Amino acid sequence: MIGGIGITSEIDFSQFFCWNKDCPDYGINNQGNIALKERYGKNNHALLKCKTCKKCFSETRGTVFFQLNTPEEEILRTVAMIPEKGGIRGLARATGHSKDTICRWLEIAGNHSKEVTNYFLTNLNLKRVEVDEIWSYIKKAKKCNRRGS
Repeated sequence: MIGGIGITSEIDFSQFFCWNKDCPDYGINNQGNIALKERYGKNNHALLKCKTCKKCFSETRGTVFFQLNTPEEEILRTVAMIPEKGGIRGLARATGHSKDTICRWLEIAGNHSKEVTNYFLTNLNLKRVEVDEIWSYIKKAKKCNRRGS
């Protein structure tokens, strides 16, 4: 479970809040104001609705998976393979994903590093040293991308 999102299980609505800054319940969890409106997309994500202001938002809003079409498990498994494959090109060959897609996932994962680290340690049973290697690689790759721009 990442950020209150059960990838295949029921949703814990208490973990969500309204994203509408004009709503009196904006940013406050466990208000009883969040409900399931419908499921959508190939990943069957939940579209949630605030009962207070009637605005809707995705269950993945504010997470590493927001607006991504690839299944969450596939993204995290791919990123976790970096130390084993030694780089993005090898990872792209091994997984069938493009280098650009993997680089975009790495950038997003870097912006959600605490959430992703907890997932690696808990769900993928990686060792702390393996997780550290992943983040070291991402940091090094960001420096190379900035120099090349």
